Amino acid sequence: MADAVQPRVRYAMSEIGEEGEGPRLALLESILDGPTFARLEKIGAGAGWRCADVGAGRGSVSQWLRDRGAEVVSADIMPRFLSGPDVRTHDICDGPVEDSAFDLVHCRALLAHVADFDAAVDNLVSSARPAGWVTVAEPDYGTMMECDPDHPRADVFRRFRERSASGSRMDSFVGRKVHEVLGARLDDVSSEGLTDIVSGGSLRARYRRFTMEVARPLSARRDDYDEADYDELLACFDDPTFRYIDCLWVAVWGKRPAG
Repeated sequence: MADAVQPRVRYAMSEIGEEGEGPRLALLESILDGPTFARLEKIGAGAGWRCADVGAGRGSVSQWLRDRGAEVVSADIMPRFLSGPDVRTHDICDGPVEDSAFDLVHCRALLAHVADFDAAVDNLVSSARPAGWVTVAEPDYGTMMECDPDHPRADVFRRFRERSASGSRMDSFVGRKVHEVLGARLDDVSSEGLTDIVSGGSLRARYRRFTMEVARPLSARRDDYDEADYDELLACFDDPTFRYIDCLWVAVWGKRPAG
């Protein structure tokens, strides 16, 4: 029997166990769900719609849509946290979830991690029916910056963001690309960008700290930091006197052309 084909996983956190990745994604949902749900309400998603939630994570968007009467396919390359009537293991780089089938195709924090960006975008759009909606939200780390360059923790934070920007396991600047690529493929395109000033101990800082904590073994294998540096970095996210501008979350949505 031939060996099973393994998915092309670029997602750095795929190596993290469920006990770390589940709570980490829950914190990210706490940050992003409010703006996401507001955008979906704006376009009228709900009862009678057939939706694809691609890279569905823990499934909060899928559940929100189901609670409003939509039929939802929850698709993920690693659907370990998903439940529901239609959960699929799917790599969006390999093809549409279904061809021309959905009133709404949604993804969030997905395109930064895919192995083939252009294929993934094409397949997201191809999954939507003509005149169906496609909504995308992705981070751009180009905005991340310590507020006070003279703060005692500023140097270690600066090294962290520079390493993050040069990493190979995600595209740290994908947010700035999505408007152009979706604008060339969709009609009635709208967008928004959201960031915040983050203080140590706040929700966004706790999310970043938890992510760094569970990713510590990966960083150690890559020799990104020594132990003292890593402890100093984690302390940035606990210190209420340390403030930084967070990454920019860029959301773009529009309709697949009807013709």
